[in-house]
Amino acid sequence: MTGPDRYDEQDVSRGSLADRYGGTEPVRWQGQVVQPMYCQALGADPTILSLTLQRAAPPAGVRGVGIAVSVLSGHVALAGRRLRGVDVWTEAMSGGVDVELYGAGPDARFALTPVWLGPDGATVSWAGNYGVVPDRSQDGSAVLRCSTGVGAPDFGELVVAVGIRTAPTDESRYRGALYELGVAMHGRGETDQACALWDQAAGLGHVGAAYDLGAVRFGHGELAEAEQWWRMAAEHGDVRAMTGLAEVLDRHGSAGEARRWREYAGQGSRP
Repeated sequence: MTGPDRYDEQDVSRGSLADRYGGTEPVRWQGQVVQPMYCQALGADPTILSLTLQRAAPPAGVRGVGIAVSVLSGHVALAGRRLRGVDVWTEAMSGGVDVELYGAGPDARFALTPVWLGPDGATVSWAGNYGVVPDRSQDGSAVLRCSTGVGAPDFGELVVAVGIRTAPTDESRYRGALYELGVAMHGRGETDQACALWDQAAGLGHVGAAYDLGAVRFGHGELAEAEQWWRMAAEHGDVRAMTGLAEVLDRHGSAGEARRWREYAGQGSRP
């Protein structure tokens, strides 16, 4: 049997929850649907993720609990840096904290999963009986009930309210409008005009526009230009661009660098 009913009412002594996850699909334990992570798509505009602590009751031997925020095909903006992810601990969430997320393509999304500190102070995740049970508050916002991996599953060890809102800026609206107009013109067969608009959008930081420019140039056999645009998009986390860049590099005979970009694409990360 596959799917979320696969482990219904199983005894955890026969294996931890982590052993049962076959990927990102949930499993069922004692009537609850347990997820290995909580995921949601990111749009083109900056996203503000708010995390507010509702309860923290770490088990014995755990020195601290928190939420790991990771981004696929995008980044977390923190103190002027672009990060793949960040750990947010209960101290920061006690009064509510905002985390700024940026998507870098149509497949951009973020994931939340519990993280904890072991007795030696080392950060631990993705082990033992960890998991997330998503719920809804009275106002309809998401509430995550999380179990660390220590001891039997207990989804009262960390309870966090999750809020999501977009934070469009004048620049993001403008570059988004340029990109969408380029998409429309490309759909009408007006490729040169579309590329001119995408060039402007990419110059303002629109990663999807950089990817599309690379795709057009690659289709025309203009490999140097395709490499330029795909490298720009790949360095900002676009997984499609990483794969395309690897193809161009293979054709140039740069097999080692191509292999590294394929590894980044497979991991959903960037250098």
